[in-house]
Amino acid sequence: MEQYRTIAVIESNYQNRAKVTNALFSGGYHAEPYEEIEEFISASRDGYVVLINDDGNSIDKLLDLMHRNAMWFPIIPYSETASLDSIVSAMLKGAIGYIDRLPDLESVANVINSNQPERAKLVETGRMRANARAKMVLLTKREREVLQCMSEGMSNKVIGMQLGISPRTVEIHRANMIAKLETDSTNEALRLAAYAEI
Repeated sequence: MEQYRTIAVIESNYQNRAKVTNALFSGGYHAEPYEEIEEFISASRDGYVVLINDDGNSIDKLLDLMHRNAMWFPIIPYSETASLDSIVSAMLKGAIGYIDRLPDLESVANVINSNQPERAKLVETGRMRANARAKMVLLTKREREVLQCMSEGMSNKVIGMQLGISPRTVEIHRANMIAKLETDSTNEALRLAAYAEI
């Protein structure tokens, strides 16, 4: 897994944001502070790890915006008053770790550097999902409907009946969809649909 040196710190409290950012700078990390999730999403680039205050809905909001913008970043939530439920919930949503005390530079470094093979898989899966979502944006609404029906195992005839179009029109939509997704087969298109979670 690549070595992350840029950490986006998303924290609405300016004192906490400054404290965490300064601790990261002193540890040799490049930290970029953001007050709002939207600010981070609009300015973000590849190679970030996101350190975000788990204030209840921030992880869901970040994941939603990443999903809508076909992006993915490793996320490390933190909270000094975290409950076991919130930690488990964050991990199930895809966080690569959780920190319960800041600024604890050692904890940040341990989360980033631990379990390299598992983290590499998470990073690769996240990137594949973001790439798949970016490709799905190219499809028309009808092409996405055809792809959804295909993912449910329907034949062209059944898809046509479901959508009120002829089987030949379904074939045309499938061909256009495969070309737009830059895949060689229906199976590859279905794999992209699974990664994009449509």
